[in-house]
Amino acid sequence: MFQKKTKRYKKLLIYFILLLSIIFLYKINQNNNEVPSSLPPVENLELAKEQISLRLQKETAIVNTIKSTLESKPGRYAVFVKDLKGEQDFAVSADQSFDSASIYKLAVMYKAYDSIEKGELKKDDILSAGKTTLNRIISGNSDKENLQLEDDQNLGNISLSVENALDNMITVSDNYSALLLAQRLGWQNIDSFIKSQNIQNFNLIGANSPNATAHAVGNLLERIYRETAVNQQYSQEMKNLLLAQEVNDRIPKYLPKDVKVAHKTGELENIRHDAGIVFGNNSDYIFVFLSETPKPEEATENIALLSKNIFEVLEKSVN
Repeated sequence: MFQKKTKRYKKLLIYFILLLSIIFLYKINQNNNEVPSSLPPVENLELAKEQISLRLQKETAIVNTIKSTLESKPGRYAVFVKDLKGEQDFAVSADQSFDSASIYKLAVMYKAYDSIEKGELKKDDILSAGKTTLNRIISGNSDKENLQLEDDQNLGNISLSVENALDNMITVSDNYSALLLAQRLGWQNIDSFIKSQNIQNFNLIGANSPNATAHAVGNLLERIYRETAVNQQYSQEMKNLLLAQEVNDRIPKYLPKDVKVAHKTGELENIRHDAGIVFGNNSDYIFVFLSETPKPEEATENIALLSKNIFEVLEKSVN
């Protein structure tokens, strides 16, 4: 279930080579009785060694807490963590593909704001479709890519503005809202757009779609955090929607009440996901947890416990 240890050894080797290079360059220039301004002064060598040591300690602590939480648990799990200030990431099975469940709504949101920015969509545009049509998509009994949204004489219609659909889709994970937006934007268009943003392995069309990897979801969230998703204004609006998430039984559950979490959950019968940006007191980081397990309720608690443990490690560490 876990990635091979060779990846960690490669990181250790890189840090070690970096340290040796600094020392080597310093000694050469010391022997030549000159220290170019581009090289670190001697007092910074100890600081460099200390920083490398802290990075290794942080990596060991996070990888160990992920493994201790997930070892011997039934099913498949993937975890991706990125320290957004220390520019360090930690991954376990982060390139394995999972049924995305409602995590796909992140991609729909991203594309919706891109279309708004381009003038292809307006926030006050009204989206409307019959419940029967939408229910067929939800149940998987129709071709979502080619299905036409039709009025419904029996169950009635769902009508929402784009702005309301975005809010409902993220904050309460409303499926009707997500489908109205996705059908208006076009599943193929959303998929192509996400790939054009160099976010690979986040698929909204094709076999077993929608599906995603933890790494891909983390990549999308980082763009929102860095305010490079569409533009600064719309990145902030996306962030605000995620901060208003009302399903908080996973990442935020055991975190201090003053810690903000911008996140999106996802679940199906055997699927429990959560993916978000945690704004700590000393650290900001991305935490993505994807799971497919015969014990989904246990997975929900595992997400909450792992979130707490990772928060404690990153809050105590010094970049």
